[in-house]
Amino acid sequence: MHPRSTAAIHGLLVGILGAACSSAPPYSGWTADQLYEHGQRAFEQGDWGEARRAFERLILTFPGFDQAVEARHYLARSFYSDDEFLSAVSEFTRIVQVYPDHERTPEAYMGLCRSYAAMSPHPQRDQQYTVQARTTCRNVADDFRGTPHGDSASTVAQEMHDKLGDKSYGEGYFYFQRNALESAEHVFLDLLETFPDTEAAPRAIARLIDIYTQWEWGDQVEEFRTRLLRAYPASPEARTFQEPATGDTVSTVRSRAPPGTGERAG
Repeated sequence: MHPRSTAAIHGLLVGILGAACSSAPPYSGWTADQLYEHGQRAFEQGDWGEARRAFERLILTFPGFDQAVEARHYLARSFYSDDEFLSAVSEFTRIVQVYPDHERTPEAYMGLCRSYAAMSPHPQRDQQYTVQARTTCRNVADDFRGTPHGDSASTVAQEMHDKLGDKSYGEGYFYFQRNALESAEHVFLDLLETFPDTEAAPRAIARLIDIYTQWEWGDQVEEFRTRLLRAYPASPEARTFQEPATGDTVSTVRSRAPPGTGERAG
């Protein structure tokens, strides 16, 4: 055979072998332990993508692996660390549903709490995930009361509750700025019913005092000034709206109907 023909055949064989190797699935021939150790090492090094691929391969190839729950937990945390929060929610949910009595399950519940909280947007946007985070975290706090997970979940739940209070205040202030005072009053009063334990509450009272002052509703001005000072004495708003000095008077309008018409925004 001509030397050039031999070289061509050799090159072809090398190319075929190379193509076969490149088409082999990742981690082909690896044992479960090798995949677990590799994924764990990648996770500890902050290589979330590599950790995720290794644990996904492990779970798919070795579903009966004795550390399957730990592998799924690493997988969920890899998604979370890589800001893929919906995928993290799916993995954490799978853990709590399939392995409800496993020692990792409380961590998975906390992972659900934090994943939903991480998806909570700015208060001006739709708060679907904020509501979901508050509900989930409150459930975790109740189920694991008195534990570190329960305490952490309670803190996150309050943060989400505060954000919803800020959302409500922003809606009221939108009307207040546009002099749609009846609509602003409605939102602020509802806020005080729903979010009395947030920093938005004293701010809402302060705006209600402003509204009632404009309407010359002296009784309501004094009622909410007293409420502000008693319920939120340490708030910045309480320091602003102190009791009136001796001799100050506030006129009183007895009617509950706000002056003027057409204020309510549609």
